[in-house]
Amino acid sequence: MTAALFSGCIFSCSSKKPGKGSNVSEPAETTAATTEAVPANNTAKPFLGKWEAYKVFVNDETYETTYEGFSIPRLMKLEVFDDNTAKITTALNPHGKDKVEDFKWNITSSNGIDTLHVATPDDRYDCTVEQGQMIMKYANFDDGSLYYLMPVSEFSPTESTTEAGLDKVDFSSYMGRWESDEIISEDGDFTDTIGEYPVNVAFRLELFDDNTSVMSVFGEPITYQWEAETKEKLYMWDYYEGFVIKKDGDKLVIDNEQGVVAKLHKVDEFTEYDFAYADGSAPDENIILNPEGEEEPTT
Repeated sequence: MTAALFSGCIFSCSSKKPGKGSNVSEPAETTAATTEAVPANNTAKPFLGKWEAYKVFVNDETYETTYEGFSIPRLMKLEVFDDNTAKITTALNPHGKDKVEDFKWNITSSNGIDTLHVATPDDRYDCTVEQGQMIMKYANFDDGSLYYLMPVSEFSPTESTTEAGLDKVDFSSYMGRWESDEIISEDGDFTDTIGEYPVNVAFRLELFDDNTSVMSVFGEPITYQWEAETKEKLYMWDYYEGFVIKKDGDKLVIDNEQGVVAKLHKVDEFTEYDFAYADGSAPDENIILNPEGEEEPTT
């Protein structure tokens, strides 16, 4: 999640869940959020509703307009509901698409201070309300960084990069399973192997008509969202990563807009492959998701 902003890996993370690479050695003790829905009471009421970041405190510096090129509201939008659920929205991928994640919450009290714990099995944020504002920190690795949020009736809109009138365009030819024929990067043009991996199994993609997709890189699946941006282009994204997807004849072309392009062909079924056979032979840095700084793979 957005904790990666505070741990210095905003553009280098390529995992399914960015934000685990903190330089803080000892994780904070976590508190599991309750899954039992209970009626809102006086303790919960100050936390309910929509909250939007207006400043952040990182590495002893306060940022009130932008941080790392992102407008502050894009870093954190939190909505807390009275059924012990919450949603966090961020827009940190290159095209500014919203990423929404569901959370559970509970409240603890210590020394007269109520703390809202917003959690999933992997992440937890601790929130307090002081003088009408919410102060929020990433509890898994507390390095002193803070979000400051104000209550809002509606969230600030994220600037759209989507062309109007696409609801009647047929994108069914994009759907289905795709395997790579060629991967082009600063390190070269790969058409045969990457390490010991055949190119066609090193990078695979399946697009679904519910606006989700699964990309497999060296056998590791990663789930994304996608939407049409123009009549000729889709955009696929996760927290920080984003890919432009276009058709070139019967090929699918995926571009991360950072120097890596993959060309794929459609298949009925993915090629069977024992990824354990070539385990460890992939490049040290993932050239598809994280092209900067990688070493040229052995062939």
